[in-house]
Amino acid sequence: MADWIAAHSSQLQTWVTLATFACVALWETIAERRPATATYRSRWFDNVALAICGALAIRLCFPVAAFAFAVLVQQRGWGLFNQVALPAWLSCTLGVVIVDAAVYGQHRLFHAVPLLWRFHKVHHSDVDVDCGTTLRHHPVESVLGLAFDFALIAALGLPPLAILAATLLIAATSIFNHGNVTVSERVDRTLRRFIVTPDMHRIHHSTDIEEGNSNFSMLFPWWDHLFSTYRRAPRLGHERMPLGISEAPQASDVTLLKVLAMPFRRQTATPGYPAAT
Repeated sequence: MADWIAAHSSQLQTWVTLATFACVALWETIAERRPATATYRSRWFDNVALAICGALAIRLCFPVAAFAFAVLVQQRGWGLFNQVALPAWLSCTLGVVIVDAAVYGQHRLFHAVPLLWRFHKVHHSDVDVDCGTTLRHHPVESVLGLAFDFALIAALGLPPLAILAATLLIAATSIFNHGNVTVSERVDRTLRRFIVTPDMHRIHHSTDIEEGNSNFSMLFPWWDHLFSTYRRAPRLGHERMPLGISEAPQASDVTLLKVLAMPFRRQTATPGYPAAT
């Protein structure tokens, strides 16, 4: 089974991602949480184009995927996990939890470090938030994120199956928690004990600084509780909460070429966010 998974890791990632996108996109058409403020066609074109640019940049900078790199690290015996004998199920479970905790830490760094925020705010510049927002990352951020993953894999020797499982779970959950979908309050309250929900993560995309600097978790919500960055609800409610970044409030401010150039333009100081230099 493990050999089959290793041989088909790329296909698994592709099909899980596409299937999750299809389900959440259908859910959004049936039970929309907030009315859209911009046209879907222009937003989705920009977001897909950014994802393609990011994929090309990663392909140019990295010869192998994270799973293949984890296999290489395991073969060379690098990292902490390759120095201790743990049952496969335990090393895989610990690996997934560690990767998700690292994603939380990386996310906070992208908000706290001025240079990193320049690139990460492209993701936050979407004036609406739906499953397409998952694709919205500047190519430089995509490359930096994978470099961080490679460093983590090399340092800890995380098992390849843990990397694959974490990649699949975080990708699927990210699509879900960016979804503009309606979830009943009771179901949302139950789900938040185990995974990040759309209503929880949407607060992170608020233009309000305090709200935008909360709910950094992507898969498990525990990190926000542990590090006191959890916020239960937005001040104005989900329907009235403005989304995006205050320096680019209109859809016309965040077209494809403008967001690609955004990190390199003279920065407008935003109280509560790092003053990029």
